[in-house]
Amino acid sequence: MRSRADLVAAFHRAMPDRVAQATDLWLGFEQGQAGNLPVLRRLLHTLKGEAHMLELAACGDLAELTETVIDAVRGGARPTQLTGDSLLGALEALGLLSASAGEAAALDLGPVQETLRAAHAELTGASAPAGAPAPWPAATESALPPRLDPAAAPDQAAPPAALDAAAVGALLHEMQRLHGEREVLQRRLREAQRMLRALLVEIDPRGAAADRVAERITKTLGYGAEIERLLGAVRADWSSNEFAAGRALGELDEVVRRASVVRTERLLNQVSLAARSAARMLGKDVEVRVEGTGLLDAAVERRLEPALLHLVRNAVDHGIEPADVRARRGKPGRGAVAVTVVQTDAAVRVEVKDDGGGVDFARLREVLAEAVPDVADVASLDDAELIPYLFAHGLTTTRSVGAISGRGVGLDVVAREIGALGGQVRVDSRPGLGTTILLVVPKSPHGEEVVPVTCGRFRCAVPTHAVHSVMLLEELLHTSEGPRVRLAGGSGVELVPLYALGAALGDGGQPAPGDAALVLHHAAGLFAVSVDGYENPRLVALVRSEELPWSSPLVRGVAPTADGEAMLLLDVERVFAWARQAPREAPARAAAAAPKREPLALVVEDAPVARELLSGILRAIGLRVEEASDGREGLARARAAPPDVVLTDIEMPYMNGLEMVAELRRTPALARVPVVVLTTQTAATHAENVAALRELGVRAVLSKQRFVEEELRRIVAESLGGA
Repeated sequence: MRSRADLVAAFHRAMPDRVAQATDLWLGFEQGQAGNLPVLRRLLHTLKGEAHMLELAACGDLAELTETVIDAVRGGARPTQLTGDSLLGALEALGLLSASAGEAAALDLGPVQETLRAAHAELTGASAPAGAPAPWPAATESALPPRLDPAAAPDQAAPPAALDAAAVGALLHEMQRLHGEREVLQRRLREAQRMLRALLVEIDPRGAAADRVAERITKTLGYGAEIERLLGAVRADWSSNEFAAGRALGELDEVVRRASVVRTERLLNQVSLAARSAARMLGKDVEVRVEGTGLLDAAVERRLEPALLHLVRNAVDHGIEPADVRARRGKPGRGAVAVTVVQTDAAVRVEVKDDGGGVDFARLREVLAEAVPDVADVASLDDAELIPYLFAHGLTTTRSVGAISGRGVGLDVVAREIGALGGQVRVDSRPGLGTTILLVVPKSPHGEEVVPVTCGRFRCAVPTHAVHSVMLLEELLHTSEGPRVRLAGGSGVELVPLYALGAALGDGGQPAPGDAALVLHHAAGLFAVSVDGYENPRLVALVRSEELPWSSPLVRGVAPTADGEAMLLLDVERVFAWARQAPREAPARAAAAAPKREPLALVVEDAPVARELLSGILRAIGLRVEEASDGREGLARARAAPPDVVLTDIEMPYMNGLEMVAELRRTPALARVPVVVLTTQTAATHAENVAALRELGVRAVLSKQRFVEEELRRIVAESLGGA
């Protein structure tokens, strides 16, 4: 169990991502994504509840006030520029509160709170509080800015192509016909089985009369010939049926895949709008150019979108310098951000390029020395070796927190989303000249073009898009930093780090002349790995690592092979990290403990920190704990393993706490289970819900705003004693 201090620290660590997500949701809503609003409201509600339970009153109160503005918009009020400015300012303040956790009392939240109250008053038609900023004058652009291209509005964007009903219907009919054929084949097999049994009876020597031997031999031969003929016909028909079924399934798969493909125009329109919105918020003059197009699986696009939006906003915020700095550097007053999409046979490449100041490597070394003390001799690392640290969670080189970036949530979110797709992020930054970030993602999550390699006892594969070239090692250069290999390119000869793939996989070994090698891309350059051999690229179907019953930090998927075995699809970035330094041995897993007899508690709470806090309290008093993140999951877990006590929130997705408790009471085996409710709702604001819970026989309704651990312990103990 983590201590309360650890949970508070976890809350603050999660805040940058939450603030960035909330900012994205509001900016998306400004551009027409109406579905963002309930998600944003849910996020703020969760943040409010966790903050109050952890006794972080300033965060909780600010989140609650922000939630009231969102509720006013959800109620039908038309948001204005004051609405957006107040919400973005509140989100920035939440980020600052979390970043300065130990000095929260020193922050003056008054102006932020008054602006929120003024925005709420404007939306609801109430008079603004005394001293609150006046709403924007009517002469200004008070309504949210219109979309650049109403004809291509994000909320009106064409969805993936609909399934071809005629094609699906024909394939379904074919599958039904093939299923019928298999039923006929099954009957023929049963007939062959009956004949085989008769044959066994005829050849049984027990009780056979001598004068019938010849007759039985003749009958046996006849049975044998008929069985052979029947089985041969069944085998031929089964083979034909299997081939036709495989072809029909392949065609059905192709129909479904075609229906899931989308063009990148909608995504690029979103990117352009987000960049312009960021420039408007920051008061910067930025030209945004979007070029190219491509085709993507809808699932790939969903992962690519948040990554790309983070990149363009960070490019505008951190990349493009203020006008006076650009003037001193002899640059045009207008900055430039270019987004280019290029499609290849196996992947889609998206490049985000700005002409700003580039990565501040001196500042990055300074931050690393303070934030990551285990990075040995930061000063000795060259710029390319520093780039991978840009992807570290919570790391930022900015000295202030802005409304859309500066909280250390840019590249780590990008790396997570692109890595989940099996793609790569590559960075090229030149101080004073700008930064180019290249995203390479597969067109579809269902299959990927790979280069198969063999390495000792392992059959592996690497994505084709990560392979720069293949070579035969002729000469190795041994340096103080390890083996290097010469690689000739357009800019001359480059010395590329060389590692043995077998060593990274745990088989040991060193690169040697005569070995084959793959030269691979990583985030900041190239590296090479020696292998036993490689094959030509091929398209393979993948089982993703999250679908496997085991996991490895180097493996992100498995591809079945024709001989019934499998290739391990390697995560190139992690292979590079492991090859550079000996992997730390993972802690041994504890042996499975014998079943425990302690009471079982079920904690149903959608806020992760609150759920962990409650679970930790219950484990500390000797209870086993099952966790669920919403009412629907909680009900399923309760039915699978009836708990001795249930702790639940009220406001949750899919099924709320009130609905879940009502279902528990309708289930005979769970009708008498004690239930304790923890919520930010109160009898004053949600009297109907609280009264309904009382009628359902809950043991207690506790307030998260006034959460007292000892009170919860006492109520749980009393509930178990009376269960």
